[in-house]
Amino acid sequence: MDVADAQIGQLRVKDEVGLRCQKLFQDFLEEFKEDGEIKYVKPAADLESPDRYTLEVSFDDVEKYNQNLATTIIEEYYRIYPFLCQSVSNFVKDRCGLKNEKECYISFTDVPTRHKVRDLTTSKIGTLIRISGQVVRTHPVHPELVTGTFMCMDCQTEIRNVEQQFNNRRRFMLDVEKSLFVDFQKIRIQETQAELPRGCIPRSVEIILRSELVETVQAGDRYDFTGTLIVVPDVGVLNMPGAKADMGSRHKPGDGPEGVSGLKELGTRELNYRMSFLACSVQTLQHVLVARTCPCRKSLQKI
Repeated sequence: MDVADAQIGQLRVKDEVGLRCQKLFQDFLEEFKEDGEIKYVKPAADLESPDRYTLEVSFDDVEKYNQNLATTIIEEYYRIYPFLCQSVSNFVKDRCGLKNEKECYISFTDVPTRHKVRDLTTSKIGTLIRISGQVVRTHPVHPELVTGTFMCMDCQTEIRNVEQQFNNRRRFMLDVEKSLFVDFQKIRIQETQAELPRGCIPRSVEIILRSELVETVQAGDRYDFTGTLIVVPDVGVLNMPGAKADMGSRHKPGDGPEGVSGLKELGTRELNYRMSFLACSVQTLQHVLVARTCPCRKSLQKI
C-alpha cells in the first residue's frame, strides 16, 4: 500500500517523487545490513508494542545506501514525510506480521549539519535540519486530531480520514471513536549564551513534539532537535480582545448563511503566520568536562 492509494477518495494528484522515495526507503529498510544482519528488523519488531509508534533511523545509514535518496529527504522532507511513514508501516507489516492497522512514524538521527536558532530563515522551510537550544518553557500534553471522521448534520453522510489542516467543522459532528488522535506538546527553546552575538537579545522558536517525543525534555536543559521548519496560521490573534467585529451591527438573524464569510467579518484585514519547528527526534546534549590550561589542573569548566 502507498500513500497515493489512500488519497484516491480525496481526488489528489499522485506525487511521483513521493512514491519513488517511498519505494526506495522501503528497499533501504529491507536491504540495509550491519554485521551481516538486516539492521532495522529488530527495531521494527518493537513497534508491535501498543505504546510504540516511531522507528529511529540513522541518517548516516541512508547516505551509505543511496546518496540521491538522502539528498531528496534533506531537501523535500516535509513533502515526502507521509510517504516515509507509509514505508515504515509496510515494513513492519511485512517483517513482523502486524495485522491490525497502525500508524507508524519515522525519526532521523545523526543529521550532519547543526544549525543555530538564529539561522532559521524561510529558506529552510520544509527541509530536514538539526538545531540545538536550551528549553525555557514546556506546555502540557494535549491530544491532537490527525485524521477525523465527520458526520454531516444535514444529510447524515459519514466522511472518513479527513486530514486536519485548520478545516471548517461547522455543521459537522466529529466521530471520536473513528478518528485518530496523537499526543501533542509545545515547548520553547532559545539560543544559549555561548551562541549569542555580542549585544543581541536571545532568539527563541516554538518546538512541536508528537507521539513518543512528548514529556522527554525538561526546562533548563540543552537538546538537539531534528525535524523541519513549518509555517502555521497565527489563529491566536483572532481570539484577542477587539479582534471580532460587532456582528449585531452588520448582520441580522436570517440575513444569510450560517458562519463567517471572511476575515473582514472578524474585524481583521489579514491573517498572520508564524514559524514553528516540527521535531521528529530529540537528543540530549551531553556536557563535557575539560581541564583548563593551568599547571595544577584543579579547575574544571563545564561546556
